[in-house]
Amino acid sequence: MKLRYWLLLFVFSIVAFNIITSYPQWIETYYTTGFYYYLCKIFNTVTSLLPFSLGDVLYLIVGIFLIYKLYKGIKENKGWKKISMACSSLALKFITVFYILFNLGWGLNNYRPSLESQLEIKRGYDEDQLITLTSKLIKKANLLQLAITKDTLTGVYLKQDIKTILKDSKKGVEQISFLHNIDNTKTLAIKESLFSLPLTYMGFSGYINPFTLEAQVNNKVPTLTLIVTASHELSHQLGFAKESDANFIGFMASYNQEDLAYQYSAIIYALRYCISNINDIESSEVQDLLKTIQPGVKENINENIVFWSEYKNFTDTFFKVFYNSFLKLNNQKEGLQSYNKFVDLLINYDLKNPI
Repeated sequence: MKLRYWLLLFVFSIVAFNIITSYPQWIETYYTTGFYYYLCKIFNTVTSLLPFSLGDVLYLIVGIFLIYKLYKGIKENKGWKKISMACSSLALKFITVFYILFNLGWGLNNYRPSLESQLEIKRGYDEDQLITLTSKLIKKANLLQLAITKDTLTGVYLKQDIKTILKDSKKGVEQISFLHNIDNTKTLAIKESLFSLPLTYMGFSGYINPFTLEAQVNNKVPTLTLIVTASHELSHQLGFAKESDANFIGFMASYNQEDLAYQYSAIIYALRYCISNINDIESSEVQDLLKTIQPGVKENINENIVFWSEYKNFTDTFFKVFYNSFLKLNNQKEGLQSYNKFVDLLINYDLKNPI
């Protein structure tokens, strides 16, 4: 296939997807609850038979193949002009195939109607509403932490192993299926990533593979965080592409578990986001509120911060910049800040359906 045809295919695919994404309701009806629903069901049935991540293996094979093709292109061509043309040709082909398969396999979910419209809740909040929810979460966290540890000074740590946590996260998502009108929760599957250590250095706690539709978690992260992270990735597998939506469903799935420690994990997860936002408010009321957090709760809030700080390096910054741009290109205009929109969803959902 000549280079100009690859270029035409790339341009055509961009135009086609731009037209399609102009109709969110069409995507919801014919893609998310149609084509994607059946594709996900088939893929999950197949990949769940494997004890390892097929997607991770696929990434490894593609990576080796690209390095080989790049090496071959440089070796077989003489002069910078021919080498540049060979590398550009390889890059165009890779980007075109990636773009088409990514959008057909999962990416169009970024353009479905928003979760708040499905839940029929408003958007936006003021400082008083943020303070009210934060206060509510602090009280709940304090009560749960004391009930679990019988001691206000001791942090909570999950007794379950990773495999149990992943199984329970699936159960949690199944219990809140009323949120999303999708009935394929029974075929959901989640695994530990083979690349957990590299993911840690890159600053990621989990991801959905858009080509095999496998939900995967970084098994290095603190287990208290893992239950919400796993539920977050499973919501991506259900077709909720936006990070704020996945955060919200991850919270709800964990908070609705019977285990008090899982409920506590969800509260700590939400509380971290609220505190991050409330720290921008300079008032004695906020300072007094933060002082009511018990030492054991503070230990759990800081656990995640300490963990990631130990692995922070230049690659973390690079991948955050890259992922920030990637999210913006996929209809999440706030980039990494879209994760924080979870607070917006939680506040307005709580106003309608008190947690």
